[in-house]
Amino acid sequence: MRNKKEILKLTSDLVSFKTVHPDEKEIVKCIEYIKNFFRNSDLYIKEFEFNGTKSVVISNHKSTKSDIIFCGHIDVVPAEESLFKVKEQGDILHGRGVSDMKGQVAVMMNVMKSLYPERTEKKVTLFLTSDEERGGFNGTGKLLSDQNYTSKVAIVPDGGFDYTLVVESKGVLQIKVTAKGTSCHSSEVWNGKNAILKLFDVFNQIVSKFPMPQNNLDWKTSFNLAKIEGGDYINKVPGEASMYIDVRHTYLDTMENIIGFIKKQDESLEIEVLARGNAFHVNKDNIYVKKYVEVCESLTGKEIEAVNYQAASDGRFFTEKNIPCVIMNPVGGNIHCANEFVSLNSLCTLEKIYKKYIKERILS
Repeated sequence: MRNKKEILKLTSDLVSFKTVHPDEKEIVKCIEYIKNFFRNSDLYIKEFEFNGTKSVVISNHKSTKSDIIFCGHIDVVPAEESLFKVKEQGDILHGRGVSDMKGQVAVMMNVMKSLYPERTEKKVTLFLTSDEERGGFNGTGKLLSDQNYTSKVAIVPDGGFDYTLVVESKGVLQIKVTAKGTSCHSSEVWNGKNAILKLFDVFNQIVSKFPMPQNNLDWKTSFNLAKIEGGDYINKVPGEASMYIDVRHTYLDTMENIIGFIKKQDESLEIEVLARGNAFHVNKDNIYVKKYVEVCESLTGKEIEAVNYQAASDGRFFTEKNIPCVIMNPVGGNIHCANEFVSLNSLCTLEKIYKKYIKERILS
C-alpha cells in the first residue's frame, strides 16, 4: 500500500508540470523536482544540456558503464489545462503523460531511490530526458554517443501495451524532395515542365514499389505525403516544387534503399534528409531479454507476447549501440489523447518486476 501511495503521488506531481516544448521553465521545474526527490539518497546526479535540451542522469555508481540503464522522458505533447492534473477512477489514472510516460518515470524513480539502502552490487543508471517527443537526438542519443554511456541491457518502458514485449518498431525518415521543371505561361503548358506534376509521378512510383499498410497489423513501410510547396502564380507553370514525406520504415527496408529508390526515379531530384532514426530491432532470445521476460511472467502470471510496434522510441539509440533493449509498457493506453490512462496496480507490478530483475545473477 505504501508503494502505491508513493507512485500515485509521484505520478500526480510529475503530471502537474506542463513539460511541453518549448516551455523550458516547466522542464527546469520538473528536473528540479526530480533532483530534490533524490537529494538525500546518496545517489550520483548529473545534468546535461545538448543544443538547448536538458537531461538528468541518476546512478548508484560513478562510472558510465552500467549493468542496467533505465530510460524515460519527461516531455509530453500539448494538452488542455485540465489534463495536467491526475484524475483517479478506481484503479485507473487519467491525465497528460500518465502512460507516456510519467507513470513509468515515477516507478523508475522509486526503484532508483531504493537501490542505495539495499546496497545492491549492481550498477544501475536512470536517464530522464526532455526531447523524446521531438526525436530524442539531443537526449538519449547524445548521452550514448557523446558521453559514452553503455550497459549490458537497457529498459525503456515506452512502447507496446499491457506487458507485451516490443521486438521491432519502425524507423523514422523525414525527407524533402525537390524537383526542377521549366516555367512558362499557363496558357502554353506545352512550353514548360510542371515540377509539381513531376513530384506526383515520383510519389506514385514510391507507393507502387512500397504498397501502403492498411491497418495496425499490416507490418509494412508507410509514406505520408505531408506537405507540397511549389508555384507562385496561378497563371504560371511551376518551375520548382518540393514535397515533404514522413517515412516509417520496417527493419528490412533500410533508409539507404528507400532514398536510393527515390533518386533512381529521377537523377535530377534533390533529396534532403530532415530527420532520421533507425528502426528498432531486438533479439528476443538474447539472455538479458529472456531473463526479463521470465521475471515478468513470474509476477504477472501471463505469457509475454512478442509484438511489433508502429511508433518509435528512444530504445532505438540503444540497439544502434548493440545494447539489448527491453521495451514494455504496463496496462495503459490512449497516449496523446484526452482520455490517456494507466493502471496504478500495473505500475506497482512494474516496480516489483524492476526490483526482482535487478537482483538476477545474470547481471552480475
